[in-house]
Amino acid sequence: MAYSSSNGPARLTPLHDLKDFKVADRNLDVRNWEVIGADGQRLGKVDDLIVDRELMKVRYLDIDVDKDRFLPDTDARHLLVPIGAAHLDDDNNQVFLANIDQNALTRFPFYRGGAVDSDLEYRVMHAFTKPNDAYMAPAATAAPTADFYQNDHFNEERFYQKNQNSGMMNAGGVSGGGVQDDIATIERLKQMLDQGTITQEEFAVLKRKAIGF
Repeated sequence: MAYSSSNGPARLTPLHDLKDFKVADRNLDVRNWEVIGADGQRLGKVDDLIVDRELMKVRYLDIDVDKDRFLPDTDARHLLVPIGAAHLDDDNNQVFLANIDQNALTRFPFYRGGAVDSDLEYRVMHAFTKPNDAYMAPAATAAPTADFYQNDHFNEERFYQKNQNSGMMNAGGVSGGGVQDDIATIERLKQMLDQGTITQEEFAVLKRKAIGF
């Protein structure tokens, strides 16, 4: 069941469906930016942003995977990536994914457009946090609580760390947040490495980017 409101669109909705919303003027609009996987290879491009219209936050990137990337025979070639699981390079208009390369694509659920429902959110998070385990759907697919978003996968500052803004948006383009310094970024990467959410190779690549190399 999709998130819904008593009136208007569902809570998690593609930006292009929200005619009164726009990316804040001081933030970067990463739609159509090239997406690079953890192995350094292009995976596709950012097609859209999935917005929590109640909290004025970008929750996911909608990634349009290139047709030459290996995927099962299906028309759906879009993946959702939590905003904090990606890192931008605004010098080259690129978005980097620390946990996804071509070989990992098949473990992620496909996104077929429109409002994002709770089951898809749980499946996406499972693919990131328990990639080697079979997915077991909750007995009742209740909407994720605030705790669901209280982890680095949804930390906007990780994505917008080169900017002064955290990626919040609304009809007037309001934004807020702050810049993480390099030390804090590297500390967080080290925690991810210790927790096994990124590999040593991914850690090295992201560390170099964090310090500008």
